[in-house]
Amino acid sequence: MNDYQMHVFEVAWLTEEQISHFHSDFKVVANFFVQKRKNKDYIPDDPTEIRHVDEVLKLLQVMTGDRRYEEIFRKKKEGVHSMCDVAERLEQMGIAKGIEIGRNEGRTEGKIEGKIEGKIEGKIEGKIEGKIEGKILVYRNLCREGFDEKEARRLTELPEDVSLEQ
Repeated sequence: MNDYQMHVFEVAWLTEEQISHFHSDFKVVANFFVQKRKNKDYIPDDPTEIRHVDEVLKLLQVMTGDRRYEEIFRKKKEGVHSMCDVAERLEQMGIAKGIEIGRNEGRTEGKIEGKIEGKIEGKIEGKIEGKIEGKILVYRNLCREGFDEKEARRLTELPEDVSLEQ
């Protein structure tokens, strides 16, 4: 067994000085993880140009478990030159997803509200129609018993605009 010396670093815990020693795209990646550790809501703002976009996006996807980096790589890697561009793409993807979720929730909510409103209106209209039909029936019975139409309408409280024809 060979005796190799190995140095293991926790990238997110590197100092600014240590990061400054990197000259490859890994400097961008290391800075990203340090900033993310310090502020969970960190939005990448590093304007440093990334030379190997594919590799950086794949590395970020593997290291973070966030499949959106892979999606940026597959769909829209053109125009990605820095972490600022990556952040912008992530934001656009989030906005699009939010809009879709909002639309779906709006449709569902609208359907539920429509059903409820329809049931309520149907019940109200049904009750009103039922009451009017009952009053018309009483009105007709009163007329058969000898009441004049005006007196029968007053007793049943039927509005003048209600038609009494069959």
